[in-house]
Amino acid sequence: MNAPTPAPNQAQQRKASTIAAMFGVALVLGVLNVALNPDVVQNARVTGTQIAGNLVLLYLGFRWLAIDSAQLDIRRPLWLNVCIILLAIVFVPYYFYKTRRPGQRAQPILLFLALVVGIGIVSAIGSTLMLTLQSGAAPGTPGI
Repeated sequence: MNAPTPAPNQAQQRKASTIAAMFGVALVLGVLNVALNPDVVQNARVTGTQIAGNLVLLYLGFRWLAIDSAQLDIRRPLWLNVCIILLAIVFVPYYFYKTRRPGQRAQPILLFLALVVGIGIVSAIGSTLMLTLQSGAAPGTPGI
């Protein structure tokens, strides 16, 4: 049984707020990665902070997909959800391709790819801000 389909304006607002939350999480994640791992620039290893942040971003991405699916009255199969978790960069565009009419497929796919790049840029901005704050601290004092 599908959830009730939200009104188009309400669904668009919920999708927009979810995307805004994704950018906010990416910014905070960039700051936290540097704040909690000061040697992150020299030592490129995956940390618990990065994993947790990526799980939050994955959750928000699924929230967006759930709103979109409800808006279009589409039910995603379990295999597609699993594939999105394993390789979102391939299967989210596949979802858009299968759920949009010909002529309306390119825009959501390109916007998704722009979102991925934008999240990376915002995270890098957060990291740069934190690195700048840390380098401005007096010698011997911890960064903010």
